[in-house]
Amino acid sequence: MGLINAILFRDRAPQVLQKALDLNAQKAATAAGNISNAETPGYKAKRFEFESVLQQAVGGSQLPMTVTNGKHLMRGNQDFSSISGVTDIDLSQGRIDGNNVDMDREMAGFSEAQIAYDAAVTALTKRAATIRSAVTDVK
Repeated sequence: MGLINAILFRDRAPQVLQKALDLNAQKAATAAGNISNAETPGYKAKRFEFESVLQQAVGGSQLPMTVTNGKHLMRGNQDFSSISGVTDIDLSQGRIDGNNVDMDREMAGFSEAQIAYDAAVTALTKRAATIRSAVTDVK
């Protein structure tokens, strides 16, 4: 029962993947907004960054924790809902009309966010299928 409990209730993967979905959707929306304003005089492109914040929250640069007592608080109980990205305005020099949207950069950023979003959806779907299989195929 301990393994099932750990997989279903202490695993942070679903929370992290859900947050990655939300943040990648926001990144794609920011790129789409830039693309739609590519011809607007004076428009300054926006940049939405979240990767380093999410990685830090997940503990990507920390040593793994060891549970020495089952009553200790699990790191997996962290609330990821407060994690957010940062939107900055790109102040780089643009065209003569003041617009600095770089369509190649925006299309690449949009594609990158879409690919990351699709990967998170795939990971969540496969995880759900694995759990469903484990629960229904018990013999």
